[in-house]
This record gives sequence, structure tokens and C-alpha cells, in this order.
Amino acid sequence: MKKIKCAHCGGTKFITQPNKYDVYEVIDGDLQYINTESIDDMDIFYCRECGEILKTI
Repeated sequence: MKKIKCAHCGGTKFITQPNKYDVYEVIDGDLQYINTESIDDMDIFYCRECGEILKTI
């Protein structure tokens, strides 16, 4: 099994860019949660330690 790690710092923990957001609306003077919407972009993985983009090829 191949071990995946960051080519820049050797880190093994990765994060994605945010791909969803919450929608709120002011109703009768109160801020109310409406729903969560997703962004249908492809996930890009970043090293959690240094922020380098994970190159999978």
C-alpha cells in the first residue's frame, strides 16, 4: 500500500477547501437558518500542516 504524504513537508493530514455554505434569512426580526447549499466543484486537497496542494499524479 502506497503511503500518501505532502511532497513539501511530509505531512499526512489533508483538508479540502470549503464546499458548502449555510443560508440564513431575517424573518420577523430574527435571523433564521434556512438550509445548507453545496458547491459542486471538485475537491482540492491541501496539506493541513503547510497548505501545499496535494498532487495525486
